[in-house]
Amino acid sequence: MDSAALAIERSQPDLIGAAMAGDKSAFDLLVRQHARQVFRLALRMLGNREDAEDVQQETFVRAHQRLRSFRGECSFGTWLYAIASRLCLSARRRRAAMREENIAGDPADGSSVNEDIEQKIVAQESARRVQRSLLALSPPDRLLIVLRYIEGLSHAEIARVVGCSVESSRSRLARAKRLFRQQYERME
Repeated sequence: MDSAALAIERSQPDLIGAAMAGDKSAFDLLVRQHARQVFRLALRMLGNREDAEDVQQETFVRAHQRLRSFRGECSFGTWLYAIASRLCLSARRRRAAMREENIAGDPADGSSVNEDIEQKIVAQESARRVQRSLLALSPPDRLLIVLRYIEGLSHAEIARVVGCSVESSRSRLARAKRLFRQQYERME
């Protein structure tokens, strides 16, 4: 049976339980299920592919090392986001002296061959503006924006990831949104 069929037959709690019991293939399936989301979060937080790949890899190394500490109080994905976000913030602190100039991602990926070139250019510039605006925010503010608007986490999930109350999550996010808008408008 291939891994895709195995993943369909086993629920996430079953995979987590099996991985906790030492089943390497179960952990590998969990990695495959969550790798894209962890990478996307890291890419949005760090702004470059190489650093995002490093954080993605380190997230799963740490998750494997700390798997027995997962208590199921939140989803496995939220737990991984918490690990990844701490690694991203740590990476940003280590690289504070270096200004990251790389703008990751090509918004034209997967676009129709027949799409008008002007629309592509406008879309690319808009995506660059969003990315530059995100990178201009402090890492904690950037994390809130990414978790809510790019990854689609609820306020309760965000509160678990960043270690605060739901109300604090709401007020911090409102502040981060205001700062993002200001940055975005400055990029015009």
